[in-house]
Amino acid sequence: MRFTARAAIAAIAMATLSAAGPARSQPGLTLPARPDAATDKFATLDKAARRTISVACSKEADEQGLKGKARGKFRSACKRDKAAAAAAATPVPAPAPTPEKPK
Repeated sequence: MRFTARAAIAAIAMATLSAAGPARSQPGLTLPARPDAATDKFATLDKAARRTISVACSKEADEQGLKGKARGKFRSACKRDKAAAAAAATPVPAPAPTPEKPK
């Protein structure tokens, strides 16, 4: 009797798992769009600059005593704003002139 009960429980568990598989992988579901690297100023900065900005924003969050979600939101906004300010302060290099080809 015990063996049949275990076999029945195992069969039910396998049926449940196999039925749930297609429900989890629906092709119509999409993830929210992430910011493009070209428009995300923080992602375009070099590693040292990103670290400096991140540490400064963490110190500001510590000074304000922020924790949890509020800290995460503050740091995200802080990094975005400081990266935009750093990108605005950095001059954009002009494209190199193309040499003329002889005719």
